Amino acid sequence: MDPHFPAEPPAVVEHFLSVYMEAPDITALTVQRHDHCAALWRREGDVITLRRYWEFERVTGLKHHRLPLREADDARAFLDVLLAEEGLSLDDMAEVWGTPHLETDRGFAGRQVGEGQSVHSTSHLFSAIGMDWRLLREGRILGLALDAGPDLQLDEELPESIYSGCIVDRGTITTFPVESPAPLWMLARGRFKQEEGTLMALSSATTCTVDFDVESLVATLPFWTQAEVFHSSDVLLDRLVDVVTAALATPEGRAVARYDDRFDHGENLRGAVMKLVDRASWVVVDRNIEHIREEHGLDLTGMHLAICGGFALNCPNNTRLMNKYGFASLSAPPCANDGGQALGLGIMALHDRGLTGRSDFRLADAFHGREIRDLDRALEEFGAVVDDVSPLDLEQVCADLVDHPIAWVQGRAEIGPRALGHRSLLGDPRSARTKDILNDVKLRQWWRPVAPIVLEEHVGEWFRENRSSPYMLEVFASRDEVRGAIPAVLHLDGTARIQTVGPDDDPVLRRLLTAFHHRTGVPILANTSLNDKGEPLVDTAAQVLNFCVRKGVPVAYIGDVRIRLRPDADQVLNLDGPHPRAAERFEHDAERWQQLWSEWTALGLSPEALFVYSWNPRLRNTVDPFTAAGQRVLRIASSTFIDRVSSRERRFVHHLTHFYGPEANPLLSDSAESLIGGG
Repeated sequence: MDPHFPAEPPAVVEHFLSVYMEAPDITALTVQRHDHCAALWRREGDVITLRRYWEFERVTGLKHHRLPLREADDARAFLDVLLAEEGLSLDDMAEVWGTPHLETDRGFAGRQVGEGQSVHSTSHLFSAIGMDWRLLREGRILGLALDAGPDLQLDEELPESIYSGCIVDRGTITTFPVESPAPLWMLARGRFKQEEGTLMALSSATTCTVDFDVESLVATLPFWTQAEVFHSSDVLLDRLVDVVTAALATPEGRAVARYDDRFDHGENLRGAVMKLVDRASWVVVDRNIEHIREEHGLDLTGMHLAICGGFALNCPNNTRLMNKYGFASLSAPPCANDGGQALGLGIMALHDRGLTGRSDFRLADAFHGREIRDLDRALEEFGAVVDDVSPLDLEQVCADLVDHPIAWVQGRAEIGPRALGHRSLLGDPRSARTKDILNDVKLRQWWRPVAPIVLEEHVGEWFRENRSSPYMLEVFASRDEVRGAIPAVLHLDGTARIQTVGPDDDPVLRRLLTAFHHRTGVPILANTSLNDKGEPLVDTAAQVLNFCVRKGVPVAYIGDVRIRLRPDADQVLNLDGPHPRAAERFEHDAERWQQLWSEWTALGLSPEALFVYSWNPRLRNTVDPFTAAGQRVLRIASSTFIDRVSSRERRFVHHLTHFYGPEANPLLSDSAESLIGGG
């Protein structure tokens, strides 16, 4: 070392936390946010890393976690518990972003939001356009944030547009309003009482198809503002249900519609309706793209498509857009739904500080969740039913896969709603029996497909599309000549929701795929998520073994250990449900909701007044409801609002006050997702 030029001092290490949870105050009673999450960022000089990502549902076991905590101190204590897993606390954070009463800088959001745009939609955009900061600086990106509707907790005013798009041209970001078809799917979920993914799978499974000019009807309906989009979605869904119901009412109509006798009448009806909903969605998305292309004079050749929001989980639409418009790549995070808000909020804040202009952050993979740290304790807890524990051997794994699906748990958990080979049930794709076993284990319909994990270099041999799809966000059509070889992973129409594993991706999973390929000639494994119906993905070794015991999965691989369970394990332990998770803090707080409502109604204010106060940023930011003057303003505002809203909006308010009002039990409010989930 040259003494005349001493070494530069080491860069200062800083940590930041972006948090997406309900504001810990009385406004949380109307529940704007779901899929609560938090992201821990590390900065050393200009080097940025995503150190850890928490999806609260994995911690609490409350699917689509939406329960708030009443006090800011309670929220801080919960976050400290999470951060302790990384040897940190909130006191170690240089800044905290994203949740009122917890953030240290709220202004970053307003500085990044285009005029009239919502913070929520802009955060979604950043979660997609900000996955690769070099691409953000040097590339051309078309971004679409397509979800059901934003929360308004960080907005200063009611946004003119609730859905946002953008163009990125070598670091310059231009935002603008777009239309979103996502509320149509949300209302369909409420109408049919089935998740969007189930409805999507059903539409491709059944052959039942009703001829209707849905394109002309959609052409007359706007999908811009929240009032417009819910009205248009209501009108459209009612019309589609009526059309399909009438068509299937007679034998002649059923014949024309290609009624599918493998399915019952309700499944035929829902499948035919959802085919039309899909086509309607395409119209809305395509006219977004065509309008943007014309308005901004774009040549889409070489542009990258960044899509986010709940609708980004519509894999057939993603593939259709890639094929139709020829985008260079699909940029969508594994947590494309609201579970990715902490990611987007963090990238927004770091962009506000100029770091995207000089750092090369890249979300290289999805594996930022919890590591398995309780294996020894779990083996002791389930020792009575553990038949054998041995080191992981890939030849043995392949033999186990051929015999029966296995639990496969490796490294840090994947983020997002899809299992990507770290918290998975894996099986042999060559046998239809594999799909039957997995659907029986998961309590799913017989026609529900499971997904293929494929060695990336072999994709074109088995599917008509040939590009990477690391986060299972596209649907590829299988080649006719190989279709019969992998029945477990194909939809009934021959397509598959594919995940690719490239040379630089997950090394353990890649070695397993390679070993299975050498043994069978098939570079594919069947994959579905390791969780029970209505339960988030497993998060601990104890949860894995509990699942395997209850569901009759004979072998679990956790890290580098193979665990074989006794055949009579379920009879020995007689478990009555999933392994407990850490929901106590939230469940205890939920029991105090009645007290909160009592405090509100004691002021002479109605649940509707709280709805208006919570969902109107100007009122929330300027009116103190605990003063006589503030109470007068809220009584007038709520009365005026109720008098002027449409019937659709009145039902929305009724829904919120019914599920989250004075008579509600927040622990039993999952059905509330039929209207306010799906964002």
